[in-house]
Amino acid sequence: MESLGLVFSGGGGKGSYEIGVWKYLHEKGLDKHITAVSGTSVGALNAALFVGSSYEKAEELWLNITQKDVLCPRQFNRKEIVRWLISNNIIKIFIPGYVGMIMSSINTAMILKDEYLFSSDGILNMISDGLDFDKIKSSKIPCFVTCTCYSGLKAERFKLNDYSNDNISNLLLASSAIPVIFPAIDFHGKKYCDGGIPYVGDNVPIQPLYDMKIKNIIVVHLGQKDTVDKSKYPNARIIEINPSEDIGKAINGMFDFSAEIVPHRLELGYNDTKNVLHSILQSLL
Repeated sequence: MESLGLVFSGGGGKGSYEIGVWKYLHEKGLDKHITAVSGTSVGALNAALFVGSSYEKAEELWLNITQKDVLCPRQFNRKEIVRWLISNNIIKIFIPGYVGMIMSSINTAMILKDEYLFSSDGILNMISDGLDFDKIKSSKIPCFVTCTCYSGLKAERFKLNDYSNDNISNLLLASSAIPVIFPAIDFHGKKYCDGGIPYVGDNVPIQPLYDMKIKNIIVVHLGQKDTVDKSKYPNARIIEINPSEDIGKAINGMFDFSAEIVPHRLELGYNDTKNVLHSILQSLL
C-alpha cells in the first residue's frame, strides 16, 4: 500500500471532530499506514496525540475535557485591568455619546502588545496528560506543527520529533496561542502564536507532507465549506473530509469544549469519514 499522510486543521473546540476521523481510520487499520502527520493549533495537538499517544487515550482525553480545563481565566490585578481598558479604548464605551464596538479594540496593536485573556495552563495540562514525549521523539512518523512568527508575521513549521519535552510543549502551546485569547510563546529567541491566523498563517498545513512526496493525503477540515486548492499539489491525491453539518464558528465552535458537544462532533467525524472513504477504501489498502 502507498503511504498516507494526515492533516489536521485548526479550529479550537471543534477538534474533537478530528478524533472521530481518527476513530474510523483506526477501526479500518488505515492509521497503521500513516507515514507523516501535520497539524495547526488544535490540529497540532491532535497530530501530536496521533504520534505520541493512542486512539483510546486521545478519545478519553477529549471526552473528559471541560470548558474550564481549556479556558482558564488569567488572573488580572486592578492596575492591569485599567491599563488594558485605557490602552485599547474600551474605556470610551462608558462615556455618554460615544458609539463604538468592543471588537474594534481587538486589533493588531493589541496582538503585538501580547495582551491576552486566558492562561495556557489548561492546554499545557492536556499536553502533559495526553502525550508520551519519548514516543514522539522515537517515532518514525514525522509530526509537523505550524506556528506564526511575530517577526514578519509568517508561518513556520517544526518537526516535533526533533525537540526536547519542553520544546514540544512550547511548540504546541505556540501553535494554539490564538492572539488576544492566549499568550504568545517565546521559542528560541522568537515569539510565536497560533499557526492558523488568516492570511499569514497556514490552517491546513499540507505542504510538509507534500514535500515528502506522499501521494495520498487525507485532509480534515473543521468547516463545511473549507476546501483545498489542489492545483498547488500536482501529482498528489488530496482526500478532503468536511463536517456534513455546521459545527460552529467562534463562540459556539472554537470556544465550545462542553461535555454535551464533544461526543456529537466525534461521532460526526467518524460518520463523515466513513461516507467519504467507504467508496475508495480498497484503493487505499
